Amino acid sequence: MVRVTASALALAIVVLTGCGDETPAPLGRHLVAASQAGALAVDPAGGGLLAGELESGRIVARPSRPVALARLRVATGGQRGLIGLAAADGGRVFAAYTRASDGRIVVDRIAPGRVRRIWTGPRSATLANGGHLELAPDGRLVIGIGDLQDPARIADPDAPNGKLLALRPDRLNLRPAVLSSGWNNPFAFTFTPDGKLWVADNAPGRRPERLARGDAGGGPREVTELEGMSAPSGVAAISSGELAVCGFVSQTLDRYRREDGRWRKADTIARGCRYGVARLRDGRLAFSTGRDIRTVAAR
Repeated sequence: MVRVTASALALAIVVLTGCGDETPAPLGRHLVAASQAGALAVDPAGGGLLAGELESGRIVARPSRPVALARLRVATGGQRGLIGLAAADGGRVFAAYTRASDGRIVVDRIAPGRVRRIWTGPRSATLANGGHLELAPDGRLVIGIGDLQDPARIADPDAPNGKLLALRPDRLNLRPAVLSSGWNNPFAFTFTPDGKLWVADNAPGRRPERLARGDAGGGPREVTELEGMSAPSGVAAISSGELAVCGFVSQTLDRYRREDGRWRKADTIARGCRYGVARLRDGRLAFSTGRDIRTVAAR
């Protein structure tokens, strides 16, 4: 295991337990090759993009050239694997993944220095694990947990099922704070510049998908039911009143605009988005097709 300093984070090749050397993929005409990269994060200091691959557990950093940053040992199958990444000041990188040894959802700080456990969560399921990570304006780390194919436990205040949880990023969390509950699979969410947390909630069966506030306490607030089925896999804030929503099923990157207290689909920004989206520091959107990561202007 190699420790990572904050200054070296963006350019170093870091080896974690079980990680071998990686050869950077050529850029080609896209940003970087990354298979099933649904976990995306932007380094707030250097502006580089981090992409985590679902099944391999590999994390690729792309500041000026792509390098392999780490590989985590993950349990796979269905929606298990490397499911969340977040980057914070001081070179801190956090990852949410299903642990290879027992399939539990865990959150670790993987850089800088030694790997540090932040939270040990429930056993994962084939579907509806959630696992997306975001840094809140107050510095806490937010993770969304799906119903874990046991929706009856969403109403249990002591169960993580169907909840958005806030973690302290500097310590082991034994009982995370609950930001909101009543979600099906809140995998796709983001904070807008005005500090609000918006969630694109997946839905089982024929129940409608929805865009709703996730930081107002209790259940989902200010709910907009979405037409059709896109299976939201990522959300990025273009502005406080515009969101880019990636759909795994629709394979589109759609712009939603807040009008008269509701979210309305304005247009389709790009096609081919499947595994997630992030807003780069220059305003472009980086999105994952499942084979590579591409960029597009938000306007």
